[in-house]
Amino acid sequence: MAINYTGGTQNQTELAEIVEELYAESFTIRDGLVEINEGHKTGTDVYESSVDVTMSAATTAAVSATGDIDLNANKTSVSLTAFQYEDTIDDAALKGTRFERSIAAGAFNHVSDEFDQKVLIQVAPAIGEDVESKIWNGAKSATKTAIAALTPGAGQGSISSGAQTLVAAMPTTLFDSLPTVILYNASNAKATPGAGLGDYIKVPSISTVTSATIAAEYAKMYGAAPSKAVNYNKNGETAEIYAPLGDRQLIKIANNAVGAAQQINFLVEGSGENERIYYNGHKINFVPLVGFRIFAVPSFMKVLMDLMSDNSSLQIDQMANGARQRYIKNVQEIACWVVNQKYITLYGG
Repeated sequence: MAINYTGGTQNQTELAEIVEELYAESFTIRDGLVEINEGHKTGTDVYESSVDVTMSAATTAAVSATGDIDLNANKTSVSLTAFQYEDTIDDAALKGTRFERSIAAGAFNHVSDEFDQKVLIQVAPAIGEDVESKIWNGAKSATKTAIAALTPGAGQGSISSGAQTLVAAMPTTLFDSLPTVILYNASNAKATPGAGLGDYIKVPSISTVTSATIAAEYAKMYGAAPSKAVNYNKNGETAEIYAPLGDRQLIKIANNAVGAAQQINFLVEGSGENERIYYNGHKINFVPLVGFRIFAVPSFMKVLMDLMSDNSSLQIDQMANGARQRYIKNVQEIACWVVNQKYITLYGG
C-alpha cells in the first residue's frame, strides 16, 4: 500500500483535525437490509419448498393416489466467492510530516500512532463501502456474457433490453450482485430449473425517473407486484422497496413541489439517521443500485457469508525477515442469492 502524501514536509502549524473522506460503509450487512446468512465457506445448499393442491368431489371410497396434493422440495447448491483486499504499508513516507511526532523514540520504531488512528483506520469503512456497492451493482464476466445472450422481449418471462444495457454497464466483479442474480441464476426452484432467466416480475413501460415522475414510476412497480407479496406479513416481516441512493432526493423534491401539482405520495418520518421513508406503507431502503429498483420481502434476498465481521476485520502486522514495512489484509467470502423469485418485482428488469 503506497502512502500517498502530498503537501511538503516543512509545516510549522496545522489544523488539529484531519478531515476524513465520506464512506457509505456496508449498511446492507450492518443493518440487515436483506437476510444476512452466516456460517458458509466454499458453498451451501439452499432449499425451497411448496405445496400444490387440487380440489375434487368427496367420496366414501378408500383414499387412493389421486395426485391432488403435490409436495415440492428443491435444493440448489450456491458457491461462495473468496476475495481479498491486501497491500503493504511503508511508513517511511511519513518522516518529515506531522505524523513523525507520534513515532516512538528509537531508530527501529517507525509506526505513527496518529497516522494509524486518523488515516489507516479508514481502510475498514472503505472496504465496507466497496463491498456494499458490489452487493447491489456488479456482475461476473461470465454472467454478463450469459445475460447479453438472452433474447429480450416486452412481456413477462423475458428480459428487457434495458436490463441488458444496465448489466453490461455494471462493474465486472468477482461475485454477482443481487439484481444480477434476480435476472439470471441457476436455481432448481424456478419454473424452468437450472441456469437461465430468473422468475422475477417485470415492470412494464418504465421511463426515466425524475422528481416529477418518481411517484408514477413507483406506482407502476407497486401495481405490478404480486398481491401475495404486497400483503405478505409473516412474523412481522413485510415487503420493502430497495431504491438507488438518489431516489431519496427525488422523493423529497416531489413531496415539496409547489403549486397545484403538489401531492404527498411518500411518507417521511423522523430526520437524520432516524429518518424512514415509506411508499404505500412499504419502507424504502436506499442502496447503491444503478437503474434498478426492487420490491421484495427482505428474507427473499440473501447475502451468504462466512462471518459478518469479516467485512470489517483487518489483519495488520510486520513484514517478515526484518523488513520495515507492514502488511494489511482483509479476506471475505460472499454470494448473493434469491428465493421465492416469482414474488420479487424488478423495476428495470
